[in-house]
Amino acid sequence: MPLDIPHLYRLGIVGAGQIARMTYQAAVKLGITPRLFAERFDDSAAQVAPMVVLNHPDALAGFATDCQVVTFEHERIDIGLLQALEENGNLLRPGTKTIRAAFDKLHQRRVLRHRGFNVPEFAEILGPDDVLDFASRFGYPIVLKTIRAAPPGQRGFWVVDDRNEAMRVLAEFGHLALMAEQFQAIIKELVVIMVRRPGGHIRFYPITEITNQDGICLEIRAPADIGQRLAGEARDIATRLANELDAVGVLAVEMFLTINGLVINELAARPHNAGHFTIEGCPTSQFENHVRAVLDLPLGPTWALNPAAVTINVLGGLDGVDPTQHLGEALAVEGVHVHLYGKQPRPGRKLGHVTAFGDDIDQARELARRAEAALLGRRPFP
Repeated sequence: MPLDIPHLYRLGIVGAGQIARMTYQAAVKLGITPRLFAERFDDSAAQVAPMVVLNHPDALAGFATDCQVVTFEHERIDIGLLQALEENGNLLRPGTKTIRAAFDKLHQRRVLRHRGFNVPEFAEILGPDDVLDFASRFGYPIVLKTIRAAPPGQRGFWVVDDRNEAMRVLAEFGHLALMAEQFQAIIKELVVIMVRRPGGHIRFYPITEITNQDGICLEIRAPADIGQRLAGEARDIATRLANELDAVGVLAVEMFLTINGLVINELAARPHNAGHFTIEGCPTSQFENHVRAVLDLPLGPTWALNPAAVTINVLGGLDGVDPTQHLGEALAVEGVHVHLYGKQPRPGRKLGHVTAFGDDIDQARELARRAEAALLGRRPFP
């Protein structure tokens, strides 16, 4: 393993999926070569990185020792292990105060409720009686979700409409730590992406609106069509959260716009899918600013370079089409930015994304859809 990197910039990234890949590429642009802690050598980021440590028992402690700063691309990490690393003097950014609030959704709900943030009604589920009691108080439908992030390719929440459906989910997934939440009638799903440097300097990206299907993000639109007053309120909520949690790096706050106002859905203490458009759409991407923040370097500007941006995730289908086989057709859609992650096709798997810009959302969406359709070997949407 090469060790000729300046000590100040010995950055470690735990995780080697597409988020780590784009973070790695942003760091390399700055002359920084992060070390990666990967599950497999063919993980998306591991394919492009020369310094990869393969996950095995007790490997994380040694990996952290070789890094000055350790950051994260996913939530599937033992929080107790991270606390032990921090207690032993390893510098984690974000720290475990932020990590626990982002990784453990039940803890997150309790902390946010205690500090006055608007979150759905919730309860821990230890058995069928807890589900029935919650439904009797708040009515169906209710949302059942895993307290920790679900493994890749597996669902992490279920909207259940009646007792029979709730018992079915509990029978199949009751071995996981679960919680229940009151169902929210959603007008819009929003994501506020911010980046915070140690000491509290914060910058915001344009607020995005997302479209999800079965828990998978399909489309991201920026800026969200919510008006200045509501956008200001959303940024104020995110600022309070970041300061309360002493966040460092990118913090993404997922919110529901409901008839009763903004409700916090979840937190991500890392670059977020909803911010992929910032790679080409802002002077400094969320990935580069995450690197800057965790290394305590000056943050770059985050304003939009175009009136409208649309990102569409390229998902694997049942037909097994490999987008790399149709790259030429997608690149023929001028003005669209194509990103492929080096993954083997699998139904529902995120294989890449395309981003397009325009004078308005409709124009940008039309371009992005043409490129997505080309990658999947389909005719464009009408």
